[in-house]
Amino acid sequence: MKWGVHTSTYRRYVALGDSLVEGVGDDRFTQDRMYAGWSDRLAVLLNRVALDENADFLYANLAVRSRNSEEILTEQVQQALALEPDLVTIMAGANDLWRPRKSWDSVRANFASAVEQLQSAGITVLLTNCINPIHHWSLQAGTQRSRELTKLIEDVAAQYSVDVVDVHRSPTLRRLRVWSEDRVHFGPRGHAHVANKAAKKLGLPYRVETPILHPRARDKMSLWEHAVWIYVHVTPFVARRLRGIAAGDSINPKRPVLSRVHDHPWTIRYSQSSPVVKVSFPQTSLVAE
Repeated sequence: MKWGVHTSTYRRYVALGDSLVEGVGDDRFTQDRMYAGWSDRLAVLLNRVALDENADFLYANLAVRSRNSEEILTEQVQQALALEPDLVTIMAGANDLWRPRKSWDSVRANFASAVEQLQSAGITVLLTNCINPIHHWSLQAGTQRSRELTKLIEDVAAQYSVDVVDVHRSPTLRRLRVWSEDRVHFGPRGHAHVANKAAKKLGLPYRVETPILHPRARDKMSLWEHAVWIYVHVTPFVARRLRGIAAGDSINPKRPVLSRVHDHPWTIRYSQSSPVVKVSFPQTSLVAE
């Protein structure tokens, strides 16, 4: 899905989503989730463009792990509207893939309503389609529904002329090495990949460097690695589900208000892209230092 790159410089960015946007699986997440995930990386790229123009840049991340599309497209959208951003990204639906009773009609209506509300407020919306869980055999039962959800998202995007970051068809995301040890969330390389795809879609002239992993990551797991994975990651997940507990229960967004991006850990490089022009935006009172 391509509507052409943007040429605006954004000053206030809000990210909406689930654990994939919150940054679960990134190398820094368990230490400091304030700088973890693809949307955080995208924020520092947007910030770099603002710095080039001696302008302030503000960022909020309302994503929380385990949130389904309905929660993201209703609750988080309302929270985002209150922050008065000029750019909102939405990655939603991964937690709907293994819920066969989920109505695609209601999901479509929620996506359409969310985009319409944001656009009516003068906000640029950037969607991602659905991840394609073919990188590990245990997740492949969700591939058909991921195709259905991707088509749904892209249909809504076409209706409202919204750009889509294509994670569903990405060859890179089919490789196990770009996913975290739990095989469910992006690893550092995966988060960097998605951030750079989003930056390209927005026409930004910068990219974050893809980290080099030590020891060298592989795309296959040994029997022992599978056994450890089941013990460390699968068993606790099943135990939570049996108790009716979600990983996101009692978790708050890591950046609930717009704040400045300081002291990030990533290396940024210049990349040829579409020109970026300065656009003025009103100030907001919902700012944290």
